[in-house]
Amino acid sequence: MKLRQSQKLTQTLSLTPQMKQSLHVLQLPLIELKEYIEAESSENPVLETETVYEPELDIIKQIENVFKRQKDWTEYPLGSSHEDVQKKRDYRESLITNKITLEDNLLRQLRMLVLSERKYKIAEAIITNLDDNGYLSASIEEILNLLNKTIFTEKRLTKKETEKVLYMIHDFEPIGVGARNLKECLLIQLRFKNQEKSLAYKIVKDYLPCLAKNNLKQIAKKLKVDIVDIYEAKKIISTLEPKPGREYDSSTTQEIVSPLPDVIIEKIEGRYEIIVNTNVLPKLKISSYYLNLYKSGKACDKTKKYIQEKAKATLGLIKAISQREDTIRKIAQCIVHIQQDFFDYNDRSLLKPLTLKDVAKIVDRNESTVCRVVNKKHMLTPCGMFKFNYFFTTALKSLDGEKISQEYVKHQIIDIIEGEDKEKPVKDSEISNILKNKGIILARRTVAKYREELKIFPHNIRKIKINRKILRKLLTIDSKGKILQFEKS
Repeated sequence: MKLRQSQKLTQTLSLTPQMKQSLHVLQLPLIELKEYIEAESSENPVLETETVYEPELDIIKQIENVFKRQKDWTEYPLGSSHEDVQKKRDYRESLITNKITLEDNLLRQLRMLVLSERKYKIAEAIITNLDDNGYLSASIEEILNLLNKTIFTEKRLTKKETEKVLYMIHDFEPIGVGARNLKECLLIQLRFKNQEKSLAYKIVKDYLPCLAKNNLKQIAKKLKVDIVDIYEAKKIISTLEPKPGREYDSSTTQEIVSPLPDVIIEKIEGRYEIIVNTNVLPKLKISSYYLNLYKSGKACDKTKKYIQEKAKATLGLIKAISQREDTIRKIAQCIVHIQQDFFDYNDRSLLKPLTLKDVAKIVDRNESTVCRVVNKKHMLTPCGMFKFNYFFTTALKSLDGEKISQEYVKHQIIDIIEGEDKEKPVKDSEISNILKNKGIILARRTVAKYREELKIFPHNIRKIKINRKILRKLLTIDSKGKILQFEKS
């Protein structure tokens, strides 16, 4: 066989950056989208955000009210009750172990150094006077006076000696710990990154109040540099940690928060209204300052090109968010229309067979697009909070060729088991035969699979459980669990 070179012409689909961003925005749930917009805003000075309304608390109250009216927690398919969710939460909280504190971490690093006893005592005093954020809460003078009164009564301690030990602690992890204020904390971190001669270091050192007010134009004017360079320096500063000790703060515990719904379904005068939840998102627009700067002709070519690129990125993001809203609304409308019986009666057995392919055909979108929308997103309805994919069920065929949903079949299995003779529970093969008589063809193996998904024990275990209940009635047991008497029946 000879090796040969040949040319071949093929067509491939190449995604533009705008298309990639649009797809990325589409798949993000509400909270992650909000964080993505905030991240884009911090990197793009031309993108201006305006928070019109912050209704997180109102929406959370809305969710809580839904669950107060609702007996069962139905967030997930065949989910647990609200009590079960609370038990799981309590169990997770019980697994929390004592975290290592900031003081423990710093003392551990201190012991690894070869120091004189004098320096060790000074360092120990400084570390014990750090607050939860890693800042030195006591002044150098206070530490100095305390140590001179208690430990160094003969050879007294000097301020210079104490400060030298403090600067040594500044090199400990987390970087920035032991600072006396925010400015010092940020400068320590910049020095650690070898940024002492950078514009970011200069801004933190001399113009931190202006930076806090986001007055970048004033800083650019005073330093006589381009506004673009100031913004790049701000990006570097934003990566620094203003509270280096907070990761060790044991007083802050994370709460399990209900997800914010991407869609809210309301029943108004017998009709279901679809509301795409965008209230928590800021309003986006192009900054008028940069627009005027571009039009004025005062900006250099480098700045004009930068503004042009960032303005294009802003418009792309606004368009991507608008397309996301339109696609989510269409898919939600499709789900509500097909699963209306479920919304009317809040009965999962009434869910109709529905696949991604079915929805994609109805809303005229690609199946992968529908998959991106369905993934991780939530819907708040009069029946409770649900994931989008809760409404998608596999279709099964009955004897007469009619399509029936998996959930309908599962509820049939539940009804059969609930109505069984408790002393002689039905086997999976018997359930299969009963379903066949009802026009549903289901193999014994599939029955067993559905039963396990429903967390129902097999017939022999169900029988043992019944017999144990009967046995308990026949036994007389004392407080220590000892059998005192057995009654024959």
